[in-house]
Amino acid sequence: MNEVTFIFTVGGHEGHYQNMTRCIETIEQNYPDAKFLILEFGDSLDIKNDRFTIVKFKNLIDFSSGKKVGYLIWKHKYLGALMINTKYGVYVDTDTVLANDTIPLILQNLDGGIGVSLHFWTPTISHYEAFATTRETYFEFLNLKNKLQLQDDTHFFAGGVFLFEKNSRTIDVFCEILKMYYDYYGNDKEYVKSITDELFLAAVLNKNKDLVRYCNGALNHCSMGDEFMPMIEENNFLFGRNPFDSDFAPITFLHCDTNRRDPSEMYSGTIKQIIRKKFKLDE
Repeated sequence: MNEVTFIFTVGGHEGHYQNMTRCIETIEQNYPDAKFLILEFGDSLDIKNDRFTIVKFKNLIDFSSGKKVGYLIWKHKYLGALMINTKYGVYVDTDTVLANDTIPLILQNLDGGIGVSLHFWTPTISHYEAFATTRETYFEFLNLKNKLQLQDDTHFFAGGVFLFEKNSRTIDVFCEILKMYYDYYGNDKEYVKSITDELFLAAVLNKNKDLVRYCNGALNHCSMGDEFMPMIEENNFLFGRNPFDSDFAPITFLHCDTNRRDPSEMYSGTIKQIIRKKFKLDE
């Protein structure tokens, strides 16, 4: 795993740093030689370890402004993808933990592409349009949908975890996502609800379908109960899927901000115990 860099973006509330630290610990338990790239929006991190590269954006975001600022961070996951020096990259949201040792197998099957899973809630653009847009943003969304040439059946991917082989084509993908993002959110445009980086990710991957490596929803499992993402346990291993996946697969990352909710609350028995252990909730 020394050819892999895990990419994080972090800043703002201390809870985000705590989440990221926990996630990194779960990764290092499985891959002690893994490398990390952290794009920090602040100046809190001081890690003395040659496996870590920290890039600081100290004054880019005013977290005390009272405005939505997350969208200013989102685009940097793709910038981070351009900055790694290893063969493979894995972008991971901070509020995750590694649940099973599945990453080497996924990387082996990338074959030069990008590994992503469909969003568990809105797997296509038509789903997203129906459930994520608001009365205030609907026509703004339609204009962007047309501009990006998104169709109703265009796949909508989860941006919380994705894996890739760094090569000329995947570099072009990330550059194009960034260009679309800057074209829309340039000139200090404030956040428009429902216009997220995942729309740009969907648009570019839709134009480069041969690079898409579809991963089971278990790649990035939200731990919100069977209504949203089913989960089962076999021999103390967690398996999951999206509602529209036909098969269960070993869960790679469990995804939950424990500052907001308890990821084990919808479960009982062994599954509940495993989730609590993975998130270190009883330590």
